[in-house]
Amino acid sequence: MPQEIEITDDQVRLAEKYLLPHGKSFDGERVAFIKDLSTHDLHAVPGSGKTTALLAKLIALEQHLPFSDRSGVLVISHTNAAVDEIKNKIGHICPRLFAYPNFIGTIQGFVDAFLAVPYYKSIYRRRPVRIDDEIYYESHYPDYKLNFVLSKRQDANKLLYGYRLREGDKLRLGLGDETFVFKETSDTYKKILAIKKGLRDSGLLCFDDAYILAQEYLIKFPGIINILRKRFSYVFIDEMQDMDKHQYDLLEALFGNTEDVTYQRIGDKNQAIFNSESEMLDIWQERNVKELNGSHRLHPATACIVESLALSPIAVVGNRTNPDGSEVDIKPVMLVYENDTASEVISCFADEIKRLVDEGKIDLTSDNVHKAVAWTAAKPGDKADMIKLNHYHNSFSKEHAKLKINYPCLEAYLHYHRKDAGKLASIRKSALNGILKILRLEEVVSPETGRTFTKRSLVDWIKEKQADFYRNFKLQLYQITVLNIEKKINEALEALVKLATEVLSKLGKTIKKSKTFVAEKYVPVVASAKEDPGQKSNCFVKNGIHIDVATVHAVKGQTHTSTLYMESFYQKNVGGKGQYESSRVADQLQGTPLAEGAHEYIRQSLKMTYVGFSRSTHLLGFAIHKSRFDALYSGKPNMDRWKVIMVPAANKVALAVSK
Repeated sequence: MPQEIEITDDQVRLAEKYLLPHGKSFDGERVAFIKDLSTHDLHAVPGSGKTTALLAKLIALEQHLPFSDRSGVLVISHTNAAVDEIKNKIGHICPRLFAYPNFIGTIQGFVDAFLAVPYYKSIYRRRPVRIDDEIYYESHYPDYKLNFVLSKRQDANKLLYGYRLREGDKLRLGLGDETFVFKETSDTYKKILAIKKGLRDSGLLCFDDAYILAQEYLIKFPGIINILRKRFSYVFIDEMQDMDKHQYDLLEALFGNTEDVTYQRIGDKNQAIFNSESEMLDIWQERNVKELNGSHRLHPATACIVESLALSPIAVVGNRTNPDGSEVDIKPVMLVYENDTASEVISCFADEIKRLVDEGKIDLTSDNVHKAVAWTAAKPGDKADMIKLNHYHNSFSKEHAKLKINYPCLEAYLHYHRKDAGKLASIRKSALNGILKILRLEEVVSPETGRTFTKRSLVDWIKEKQADFYRNFKLQLYQITVLNIEKKINEALEALVKLATEVLSKLGKTIKKSKTFVAEKYVPVVASAKEDPGQKSNCFVKNGIHIDVATVHAVKGQTHTSTLYMESFYQKNVGGKGQYESSRVADQLQGTPLAEGAHEYIRQSLKMTYVGFSRSTHLLGFAIHKSRFDALYSGKPNMDRWKVIMVPAANKVALAVSK
């Protein structure tokens, strides 16, 4: 049994002081969760403040550290951003919580630190060099014969990159049991097996490898389970719905069904859109469920719509009010477009925002955010009538939407970075990633550790071992960022090549193997002829209103002032429910419960719309083609919840069908 601890009212009030605006306090629903240290699952609606309530619980637990049995607290979330948020908000007031024996980090970080790395060290007598998918894939070097074989196959990427080393000398697809398509005696099998073994031996691992090693560790040394249970007597998993099956199973093996640990899993099953499995509800088997039903993000008019989309039924109570305590009086809008007006949908939404600004219902002087989102973006081979994100905003670019550390040419690193107020740091990081790519291509490793450099280890090495160069290194990085901001890309690229060359020289190398990578030109996303050149790639601007354009996946967890959800073509027609979310969720939006045994595509559409619809504090929009509106929505139940607007052609005035 974990140490008996009681969280007091005074400790809750202390947490309120640090986490809530002056004069605000946690309501009874949240206080009950904060004080509850039993093993249970918390199912929380969007905007419920579940993470803030968890932080309050951690602040209270800090007052009891160190525990008399020398155990600690384990907090796991899914992303580095979520972990950084925890550290930024309570790190300065909970110093003991961020020290041994406690651990606060991502699921990947936990697996690496406590399972994969220790097991790897026990086998190879050294730490792995890097656990990272992009570096791992980049390090596959097939010979001429293997390249020739792969060039003849459509599944070449799957064969080379998709299989993992298992049981010493077996190839299995990902973390599943699917065997290799060729016999183990074939040359192709042997060559790919040799590549995988070479990567494992050299210490270059992918994220899947970490879980493979962790599983082997638990099988060979099951006593590690009890060691970890003694180490962590309180375990909190935030955003549980985002865990993949292998992550869920691992956590269950370690902390599930035991009285030795208080194990709390926190999340919203209805927002399970990130896991790789087809159906998260079959993965997360809830037990001893408690709920947070009140949403501080949603107001009543949107809460009732979001509740109707919940695949796992839960009451959603909209508690959002204006700063003065008054009701948010904004009806969601349904934007009805036709084939020739799809490109005007976002503009029409901007007009509605402007109308609400003029009426004083939305305040542009506040720190507000406006987004237009869709499930899918266009891809090669799509038919012209498959309406997707790019039909609404022609120049949408996935590359701009998702920043990476690995691009095909150096110049690309000067184009892909954040465009917001933090872009100076983002450009610096991107430039450093470009230099690191050159170092990897030149097969340069740290002289101190023998491992590939990371951004931090490279900067530290220069600071410690090349002190005379360090100041100039920082100055050149700054100059590159300034040139980039000034849109002097050619000059920034020249400066970046110069800096990379100098870094290489300090390591006794020159540009050779990376010559093509450095010389290749960046090919930008080309906007269509209709695209307004004044519009940014992933942002629409009108009347001073900036609407960011993104996929639903990209905005999960965010809060917006206004959110426009634009239907998109996805998957095949099943059960006569069509190929757009608007047709698949029509029954639920009109009050009909989901039928038992509904097709997986219907369930996925409900989850996607649930996530997209639950982002906005004020204005929710839903874009639907007129053919689907006429057939499935016009004159149907619950349409009084929506203001219906016919999207006009360019330079025409919108017509409101209903208010």
